[in-house]
This record gives sequence, structure tokens and C-alpha cells, in this order.
Amino acid sequence: MRIKLATLACTLLWFVLSALIAMAFLSRAVLSAEQEFDLLGTRLSEQLTQKLQVNDTILDSYAAFAMLGHQHEAQEQIFARQMAERYPQLVSLERIRRISQQQLPLWHQQMVERWGSDFRLHAYTAGSLTPLYPLPAYPDYYPIESIQPLTQAVRPLLGADIARDPQLQQALQQALRSGRTTMSAPFQLREGYRGHVLLQPFNDSALLLQGRKPEQFVALVLRSDYLRPADTTLPAGMKLSIRQRGQSPAAAYVDIPGQQHGWLSTLGFPRLQLQRELGSEAQPLTLRLDWQLGWFLLSGFELSVIFCQSLLLLLLLVVGLRFYSGLLSKQQRRENHLFYLANHDRLTGLANRNLFYDRLQHAISRLNRNGKRLAVLFLDMDRFKPVNDSYGHATGDKVLQLIAARILAIMRSEDTVARLGGDEFVLLMEDVESNREADRVLERLKHAIQQPYEVDGHSIQLGVSIGIAYYPEDGMLIEELLDVADRKMYGDKQPELPRN
Repeated sequence: MRIKLATLACTLLWFVLSALIAMAFLSRAVLSAEQEFDLLGTRLSEQLTQKLQVNDTILDSYAAFAMLGHQHEAQEQIFARQMAERYPQLVSLERIRRISQQQLPLWHQQMVERWGSDFRLHAYTAGSLTPLYPLPAYPDYYPIESIQPLTQAVRPLLGADIARDPQLQQALQQALRSGRTTMSAPFQLREGYRGHVLLQPFNDSALLLQGRKPEQFVALVLRSDYLRPADTTLPAGMKLSIRQRGQSPAAAYVDIPGQQHGWLSTLGFPRLQLQRELGSEAQPLTLRLDWQLGWFLLSGFELSVIFCQSLLLLLLLVVGLRFYSGLLSKQQRRENHLFYLANHDRLTGLANRNLFYDRLQHAISRLNRNGKRLAVLFLDMDRFKPVNDSYGHATGDKVLQLIAARILAIMRSEDTVARLGGDEFVLLMEDVESNREADRVLERLKHAIQQPYEVDGHSIQLGVSIGIAYYPEDGMLIEELLDVADRKMYGDKQPELPRN
């Protein structure tokens, strides 16, 4: 029992210490991850702020060219080409003008003279590249009248009314209401990637004071994926999203879902979250980082160290447990030896009086429950004292040992054979069904014991007197049974025979 408890204690100790070792490594890894998370958030915020500032600068510079009019179109083209080469996020620069229904014929004639006879006022519906033409009558139109740099991919956009474009309607309405630069939601560009538009109205101060709507706009068409972190690899499991303030997560300019990990590998680990408001009123963005920490924070080397330390700890506990088991076994052997000496006859190895009384008491207790019988046989050797006198006590001891061996050979394994002292033996037979069964055992005992004993060159022959007492007929107590068996044994005594 103590070994089992010690084994259980060592197992629990190994689990606890192994967990503490792992927690020590994990605590350091989590602290390092938190520091890395904060530094990464700061670095990404600075990168994104710089990119937004570049967008504002390009847009303001292009607005300055637009205010000079079309007579500086050559310089405008050079500027647009240089910006596109320098800043890969720039797709195109566009001019947009508000045209009333009355102004439409004259404006259309001017655009045909400038861009060719295929120029026409049209619109694009959401998710379709098929132009809608002719347009229904509206009080005002907001067509694109210039695109720089002009490529075959974007040329069909000339004359497109952004007021009819679902992707740009909201940004246009905000620009008309506020008179300031607005940012559109991300959408799919004709080039095949996602992008968005910065729309800036401009007018002279007199018109603004009169509360009139802006007449002209400049637009910056940008690649949204440029807002992704540059030269920055996100750690495993980290999510990143960049979206306009107040917009739904589905309208994110950048959305990096991160590697997913099972719940078991992240159970009990903290989740780090960061949200920062960036940009200006023109580009109001929100940067969000989400990192669910887990076992992946530990490197292969750290996992190996944890495993080796846990294994070493297990080996130490096993060695300690074996040492403790050895001590317990030695103590148990010593206790068993002391118990054996206290309950067995040293000469014959049979049970002594104490052990016999104890087994008889237990047997009586069991019989009281099942209603069966038992028999107590009292044996006394006849003519044994002359053996000691004639051949010495050493020879007498050997004879007693032979007697014990012959008795054990006849009795059943579940029976108890005890030596009370000298040449007196007592036997306990349990579950005796009839007296005849005990009588048969008695006859076999007499026959076996009375056979000659060859000891130290001497042939010794003894007799034996046996008395039997039955429980419960002859008594209910141990003393009563032994007294009855003793009296019957004396009744069985034979007269002394001459020695050989």
C-alpha cells in the first residue's frame, strides 16, 4: 500500500514539476511575445502613417496642378508618370468635374475634341464592366474628364459618372457635404486587384463662402494592398486588419487572417489585442492586431530542453522510488521475519500456539456464519522421551522435524498444523462434513507417524496418541475444544514399548 501511495505521489510530483518547468519557459515566451507584439504594433503604425502621409502629399500636389487648368497638361503628365514610377501604390490620377444638365452638350463637345469621337458619358453598375449608356437625365453629373497616366486598361473610365458608381457614391456625397477629402471603401479595380479612391474637391474661396457645391475634384486611385506591412512577417497565429473607422470588417482594406491553431494548442494562453486609430480626417483608418498565443511560441530547442528536463526528473523520481521501495522491502522482510518468529515454531517451521489460537478463532467465527463444523486433533508422541535420553536432543530435534514433515504431507493445504511444545502437536481441520472424514485422517496420521525414523544411523520407532474434538458438539470455546481433545488423546495413549 505504501508503495502504491509513494508511486502515486511521485507521479503527481513529476506532473507538477514538469508543469512548473514548462510554465517557466512559457512565461518567458509569453513575456517576450507581449514585448514583440507592442513593438510590432508601433512599427506597423509608423509604416502606415508614413504611407498615408505620402498619399496626402501626392493628392495635394496633383490638386495644385489641377487648379492651373488644362494648359499645363504636359507638366501634369510628367508629374503623374514620375509619381507612378516612384510610388507603386499609385494606380492613376483623375480629374472629375460637376456638369449640370444644361452644361452637358457643350462639355461633351469639348471632351470629344480632346479625347476623340468615342468619348461618351456613361456609368458602371456594381460588379459589372459593361457601360451603361445613355444615362437618364439627372440635374448633375460627375464624370471623369482626365486620367493620368492614361493606359488602355483605364481609358474606358473616361466619361464615367462616379455619382452612378455604387463604389464611389458614398465618398462623393461626403466630399460634397464636407468640402474635404474623403476615402472610398475598397473595391475591385479593373486591373484585377483591390483598390480605393481618395477624392478631394477644390474651389476658390468665394464659391466656398457662397455655400455652393464644389465644381471640380481630383482623385487618387490607390492599391489597397500597399497598406500591408512592408518587409514584416507576422508571427504565426497573428491576425491583422486595416479598415476605415466605422466600416464593417468585411470592408477591410487589408485583412490577414493568420494561421489557425487548434483549441488544445492554445488552451490557457492569453489573447493579445491592439487597436490604434491612424491617419487624418481624409484617411481615417483603424489598425487592429489580434494574436492568440499558444505552444507554438516555444522553439524546437526549448521543447527539447523541457522534454529532457522532464525525463531527467522522471528518472530521478524512479531511482528515488526504487530506493524507497528497497527500504520498504527490507523493512517488510524484517517485519515478516519477526512475525514469522513470533508465530512459528523455530525447530519445525510449524505454526506455534499463538498463530494456532488465532486461526482457530477465525475459523470459529466463519463457522458461526455458514453453519459448518471443524475438528481439532491433539497429537502426543509416545515413547519420545527415551529418544532424547538415549540419542541426545539433536537427534530428538531431527525426529521432530521428520514428524512435522509427515504430518504436513497428509494434511490439506488449508488445514493448520501447529507444535505446542515438546512432542505435542495440534491440528485444525475446517469444513469437516462427518466424523468419518476425520477418522480417516487420524488413521493415516497414525500409520505415517509410527513408521521407523532413520536418523544418524539409528532406526527409531514411535507411537502417537490422538484425540479429536468437534466444534460445536464438544465445545464453543477454544479452551473447551483443546481440553476435550486433550482428554481423548490421553484415552488413546498406548503402553510404553521396549526400545529397539
